[in-house]
Amino acid sequence: MSLKSKIYEKMEDVVNAADASTIDGVQKLALAASTVKNLNDGTDITEDIYQIGQPGELGFGVATCPADLIPSGWRGLVGHDNIISENYGNYVDTNGSILVYVPKHYYRYSGNTLEISHRPQSGFVIDRSFINSNKEINGIFLYKYSGVNSSGIFSSKKNLDPLSTNSDHNPISNLNGSPANRHGGLYKAVKTAGSKYVLTAIFHYSMLARLAFAHGKASTTTVACGFIDVNPKMPKGCLHNALNDVNDSSVTYIPSGYENCGLTGSGEPFSKTTHNGQECGIADLNGNMWEVASGFTCLTASGADDSALESDDFLILKESIDIRNIVDDSTTAGTGAYDIGIYDAISLAGIVDGNDGWTYLGNSSNAVFGMNIDRTSDTYKRTAIGIPNNDGTSGSGTTEFGNDGLYRYLRNEMACLVGGHWGGSAYAGAFAMYLNSYRTYSSYYVGGRASYLV
Repeated sequence: MSLKSKIYEKMEDVVNAADASTIDGVQKLALAASTVKNLNDGTDITEDIYQIGQPGELGFGVATCPADLIPSGWRGLVGHDNIISENYGNYVDTNGSILVYVPKHYYRYSGNTLEISHRPQSGFVIDRSFINSNKEINGIFLYKYSGVNSSGIFSSKKNLDPLSTNSDHNPISNLNGSPANRHGGLYKAVKTAGSKYVLTAIFHYSMLARLAFAHGKASTTTVACGFIDVNPKMPKGCLHNALNDVNDSSVTYIPSGYENCGLTGSGEPFSKTTHNGQECGIADLNGNMWEVASGFTCLTASGADDSALESDDFLILKESIDIRNIVDDSTTAGTGAYDIGIYDAISLAGIVDGNDGWTYLGNSSNAVFGMNIDRTSDTYKRTAIGIPNNDGTSGSGTTEFGNDGLYRYLRNEMACLVGGHWGGSAYAGAFAMYLNSYRTYSSYYVGGRASYLV
């Protein structure tokens, strides 16, 4: 059935229902029609469901995975191919985990204006998330929720206590194979789901934050983006030790039973907590649990002067590396997350250069992130991992970027943390990042999630 047919079918259902939800349903149908019009570039209308979509429209930020790319044994949830469904782009794997498909796309910053395209265009560059082993990949499945323990397997399921790297709070050591209770133990933890799963990369988190940012700015109705009614126009979360959002008290969470940590995906209204402001989106990106991101670290040995850490000791995963081959936090060549050989050096001079402590995204009208279509440039690499321009931060940041924080530090064998945790407030958010953590650290408010590359 074509997308157009599905919309007409849904319209008939709405008319027949004639209840309090009818208005919302009609709004969705009108927006869906607009979405089809904007996305359809003269191609067959059914092809639109395989594209990233248009910021401000229903279905933006996720897509239907082409049938020939779906991993064996996986299946799409009912409505995975319908842009007005809460399950659009949502799949279940052989472990029962829920994942969301995000297709390959391109972006262009013009100052703080961000454009997203499903196809290459002049001045646009491919998102780093879709380069692996020197090849472009069609898309990524990402855990919809923070990782949980499901019968010993690192999984993505709703309304469960999130895993942590500490024995006091649902430790990852209880998973199959007993991964070590440390931030680096998450590399082994995600492999309990299968050899092709990876600890979600910093590229993926930065991509989700970008999509949320573009969508929030473009949306004009909460039907398309639930979180835009309360500033900042970014995903809301479990924060300030209160099981609700620090900016939007209407967003509440179900307690997990451990301090003020919420259950995974338990935020309500749920659409306010996802990267695209819709039920079909990826949740748990703001607060609740810091999450360890792979693909970005800091090692003393990478600089010219090995005696002390410097701003050029930061490392970003090489495009030539297959991230699926990283199995633990060792220094073993090719498979260890702290093998210097799998990384390129990147300088964070000007942002992290002895300037310890918090700084916040946004500085008047200055461009927060750099733009360069040359993927070998530091500018491209910094934006790919969510590091702002030297003049893109300030003492309090801007509402436009959620006032999200960057904690700057020079930490050997750094484990990058993103998002914030349930006790956070000002610094937490989809762009938030913490560079002071070590791979052997253990914390009851640090967990992670997994990705699966198509």
